[in-house]
Amino acid sequence: MFISKLCTTFLLPPGCIILGLILIALLFPRQPKFIIGVFILLLYLFSIQPVTDFLLRPLEDTYPPLPADASLSNRGIPDEAEAIVVLGGGTVQGSPDAGRGRDTLKTDALKRAVYAFSLRDRFPGPYILSGGKVFDYGQEAEAVTAAGLFISLGLSPERLILETASRNTWENAKEAAKLGCKQVILVTSAYHIPRSVFCFERNGMSVVPAPADYKCERGRKYDFFSFMPSMDSLYGTYLALHEYIGLFYYRSVYR
Repeated sequence: MFISKLCTTFLLPPGCIILGLILIALLFPRQPKFIIGVFILLLYLFSIQPVTDFLLRPLEDTYPPLPADASLSNRGIPDEAEAIVVLGGGTVQGSPDAGRGRDTLKTDALKRAVYAFSLRDRFPGPYILSGGKVFDYGQEAEAVTAAGLFISLGLSPERLILETASRNTWENAKEAAKLGCKQVILVTSAYHIPRSVFCFERNGMSVVPAPADYKCERGRKYDFFSFMPSMDSLYGTYLALHEYIGLFYYRSVYR
């Protein structure tokens, strides 16, 4: 797991750009301008909205969203769907607004959880909250943090199943399969849905994708500021590249 996270850090921006500049400084003391220019151009492209959308949209559009104005059964979801599985997306350890010694969900995880909660009346079954600790820093397992949010929003604790052993998407699916699930409604960020569906199907489950947390804006034309670099766009590019690398790795290893 440590090696996986370390490789990810230096394969994706900004780590890959920093590493490239370090190598240039070491291997080319005179620092040829055209090489530095290439890295500057990459950083610019990774940081603008059109490039981010170009990378993210195919991931987000792989599966359609659940219709907001129809029952789940109208989407062809079988009556025997056993649970809504909600995948984690990170926590903020020791967040003051959560109370002493408690954690809160990061933005992506929070959006997933809130969307999953909105399905509570359309699907009366249990929720599997999936997520443990990638590395143990004394924090809560992410499923525990998510459970606190669901309960505070009014969901009955009896509907919650906490899966606290998984550390990545493949383990999310593997641990859910151990619970005996065969058909699940899968809630995660839209960009993360393709890799998640792959993992759950490879672990023997029938999946109804329920994408949430969309990043790309729809129906808005690009303007001058769309081509100005921003941290939001750089983060979106990071997410997209992370997913493409993850898909390639999972499909190679878990064929």
